[in-house]
Amino acid sequence: MTKNVLTNEVDQEVDVNPVISNDENEQNPTLNSENESVSTEGDSESKTKTKRSSKKTAQTDEVIEEQKKEEEITDDAVSSETDEESVEESGDKSKTKKKNKKMKEKEKKQLAEKKEKLKKKKAAVAKRKEKAKDKKKEKAKKAKLKAKAKKKDKAKKAKDKAKAKKIAKKKAKRSKAKKNKKK
Repeated sequence: MTKNVLTNEVDQEVDVNPVISNDENEQNPTLNSENESVSTEGDSESKTKTKRSSKKTAQTDEVIEEQKKEEEITDDAVSSETDEESVEESGDKSKTKKKNKKMKEKEKKQLAEKKEKLKKKKAAVAKRKEKAKDKKKEKAKKAKLKAKAKKKDKAKKAKDKAKAKKIAKKKAKRSKAKKNKKK
């Protein structure tokens, strides 16, 4: 890397023109004319170089034409290969499309099955909840019925006690009345 840099620096021509400020430039018109003459000489050298290169252009034109022909031949070969590849790719594409369709159908089926399973689970959960509610309602009804039965029982017992007391009083009165009559 460093060798390349060094060789490039050696090969380059360096234009050494004195750096002149604008003030000095106005004062020294002779330097301005020298700079202009140097630049015109550089232009004339480039023109002469083009004249020399025109002799070689005939040879290079032939070489370029041959290269173009070779490129066309290789392009034709490459294009035929690409045509074959495109046919294969189109076949591959159709296969991949079919595979993609099959995969999509499978995914749709799987989604449908999952949805059905979820619906079934939800239905089962709903049934369990309903059964639990029904059981609670039945328990509440039974509890109410038991409470009513207990109240009725208590009321019946209370009535029976009251009747028994009345009967006992009546008996007591009768027995008193009999005792009083005997006296």
